[in-house]
Amino acid sequence: MSKKKKILICFTGIDGSGKTTIAKKVTKYLKEKGLPAVYVYGRFKPILTKPLMVIGGQMFLRNYNITKNYAEYSERKKCLFSKHKLMLRAYLYVLLLDCLFQLMVKVRIPLALGKAVVCDRYIYDTVITDIAIDMNFSEERAISLLRKCFLLVPNPKIAFLVDVDEIIGYSRKDDIPDVRYLEERRVFYLQIADHYENIAVVNGNKNPDEVFEECRRLLDNELDI
Repeated sequence: MSKKKKILICFTGIDGSGKTTIAKKVTKYLKEKGLPAVYVYGRFKPILTKPLMVIGGQMFLRNYNITKNYAEYSERKKCLFSKHKLMLRAYLYVLLLDCLFQLMVKVRIPLALGKAVVCDRYIYDTVITDIAIDMNFSEERAISLLRKCFLLVPNPKIAFLVDVDEIIGYSRKDDIPDVRYLEERRVFYLQIADHYENIAVVNGNKNPDEVFEECRRLLDNELDI
């Protein structure tokens, strides 16, 4: 393939799946193949959304703690968004504006410069982790939202869903509030993957070297390198 071919490769999945480790290994591999590859951390970081999160937390979630009782905290958020439709809409628009602007800067600029971009987390993670679960979206509504997002941000050539058992993912991280946090999100990730032909599901229960080899073989075949 051309050394200057612009390509976007994404890694997505629940926390503890090993996305970061594999994404960095793939970036190194592409560079060794002569491609001008760059690693990008695509996780949404609240900037415009931060004040709304602080105000909303103080007003509605002051007596709820995500680490002490995840189920109660999660149910409270879902109830709030269900009851306050205008609040949900306003928060959703600001969050998407925040996220999509960040991704356009992080991804579109290096792509425009002819880079191969390896993105550790992408719009899938924001829609699932920060929107669909908290706002009690259906699978269809989440898919519809992703479709609209891809009008503004690039659709990856290939996205790897690093799928890991939630118990294993939970054991790998010490900042996950509850294993149910991962269970809810894993279901959504697998549902989303069924809708996109460019998402390859790889087994994140294996050790990182084995997962990398699986990704490498798929990339070699897809990109002809």
